[in-house]
Amino acid sequence: MTKGKEKGFTIIEVALVLAVAALIFLVVFLAVPALQRNQRNDAVKRDISAVVTAVTTYSSNQNKMVGTGTITTTDTTPAGTPADFLKYIDKTSGNTTTIKVVDTSGTYTYAAPPKGTIYVIPGYKCGSAPAADPITSSARSAAVIGAVELSGTNIESYCQEAS
Repeated sequence: MTKGKEKGFTIIEVALVLAVAALIFLVVFLAVPALQRNQRNDAVKRDISAVVTAVTTYSSNQNKMVGTGTITTTDTTPAGTPADFLKYIDKTSGNTTTIKVVDTSGTYTYAAPPKGTIYVIPGYKCGSAPAADPITSSARSAAVIGAVELSGTNIESYCQEAS
């Protein structure tokens, strides 16, 4: 009798398949958080653009800059902000971003907005880079600033101008 080859996989073949599978899972687990962070940042930038449009439209239609106060896109009556400004904010997106119109009368020191909050700073414009502190401008302009994630817990301000 002659011995034939046994059917089946060798240990090396099984180990190789497991190593490839582990490598694929590693790549996926590293890529997914970055994709999610980019989606959140895109949403923040879209919200900022919507607020810039609302501030510009309000300013043009009312012939004045928006007042101070805090509103959220789900409020029906914004406290401390002209009630007619709310109609310029798109509430159909379903987000709950807080929009704070900063009071710049008196001494004003810029503080970066926390995640989930957009600052409208009347009388200011964006600095030389999107992440730069706002600088004084004309009464007919406003810096609209939100927080975007860089990586992990690192946050940077993102600014667009409304005039």
